[in-house]
Amino acid sequence: MRIRYNIIFIPILLFAGLAVWWLGFREEKQALARRLTDRALVDREQVDIIELIRPDQTIRLEKSKSSGEGTDKTEDWLMVQPYKVGCDPKTMADLVDGIFKTESERDISGVTPEQLKEYGLTEAGLRIKLASSSGGILMDLAIGLKNTSGTDNYAAFADHFDDVFLVPIYEVDPLMLTAENLRDSRALDFDPENVAVIQLSSSVADLRFEKQDSRWILASPETFPASPARLGQLFHDLQELRAKEYLPENADNPQLAPSTVHVVLTSRDNSTQELTLHGEDYSRGIFATSTRQPSPFIVEAYIRDRLSLDPKVFFHVLLFDFAPEQVQRIHIRQPAAENLEIERTGKGAEDWKILRPEGRTYTDPGDFESFVSTLLALEPADTVPVPESPEDYGFEPVYFAQIEITLKENSEKATLFLGSRDKNGDYYATQDGRAYLLVSSGLIDKLLARAAKLKGTPE
Repeated sequence: MRIRYNIIFIPILLFAGLAVWWLGFREEKQALARRLTDRALVDREQVDIIELIRPDQTIRLEKSKSSGEGTDKTEDWLMVQPYKVGCDPKTMADLVDGIFKTESERDISGVTPEQLKEYGLTEAGLRIKLASSSGGILMDLAIGLKNTSGTDNYAAFADHFDDVFLVPIYEVDPLMLTAENLRDSRALDFDPENVAVIQLSSSVADLRFEKQDSRWILASPETFPASPARLGQLFHDLQELRAKEYLPENADNPQLAPSTVHVVLTSRDNSTQELTLHGEDYSRGIFATSTRQPSPFIVEAYIRDRLSLDPKVFFHVLLFDFAPEQVQRIHIRQPAAENLEIERTGKGAEDWKILRPEGRTYTDPGDFESFVSTLLALEPADTVPVPESPEDYGFEPVYFAQIEITLKENSEKATLFLGSRDKNGDYYATQDGRAYLLVSSGLIDKLLARAAKLKGTPE
């Protein structure tokens, strides 16, 4: 009988001993830890829900994918309260890092209820809750008032309010975020590589672009290859468009009634993203709505001009798209060399005269035709992002060359600016300061060689 009791009680005693050891080890680990998440024994990979609770607002953030993805994938987080919207990736990354890096500075044990009130912990200015998708609370942290020196905030875990500690204000301040700080301010969220159709409607025209293989085609109202530089600029403008001010979710502002520009991006999986520009408040900007944002917002006024575009703007293949007979004058300015300026004197391919440099002769009238045909054959080799500053591509303070063509009929001018060279030797170029591209060095070198031949030698 005694043996039977031993068989029953010995495992119980062993389990109890193991439990006591584990609890002691856990308490020791918590006592030694300085990072708050370590003190709460939080595993970063288990966190699926983050709540930031302030007296005036509760923000609830949820991971949109399985917890196995990890909190480092900040693009997977969504704000579900006070409204549903994506989170700004950088701000979200900073928040998650801030929570898991925050450390305590000094412990204050045996705190009385009166002291809790004095420390601002009974009605905390900020509570941070971390939870799993199953609803289990992993950490519930209350952050109260600053101490008398103003260097730290009082803080405590909700299940240990009698144990208070100090957290440096430089660790707390980055966590005091509002929903406006955290929400993704992008008007649209898309990958240009996945876009298959673009519908762009404005007071100027209704344009439909379709991607065929790797090339974009303007399919309506006309049909021609679309300029990669212009499409790249369009994508850039839409990706960089940010809300600078938000309106209430149920706003019925009269400025939202008219529609001036409407953009629909259709992806390969037939999902769509839409942006609509409405009326304008001249002191604030343009009112807008989009499928990305849950409420109306205001954007910079420049975007309307960037999207209200004529189909001809997107024409591609040649940088100067007109017949040689239309050209009346050509002027190449080079700060580091003599300028070349020629003017048409008749209808023939050889009917030109040299205005600059003065007093020069040439040996072959056919040189004019070769030069003009080479110039009008220039085409972009590739597109490049818009530079932060024009000097990044060599357009300021001194550009490499400026090519200006004046047309015969209406004196309209077409200009191409050439900047510095990229790592492959090709030239950075722009025609309007909005779209930037590369022009093959072979084409430019050929053009400049024929320009040099036209300059000839002094008489």
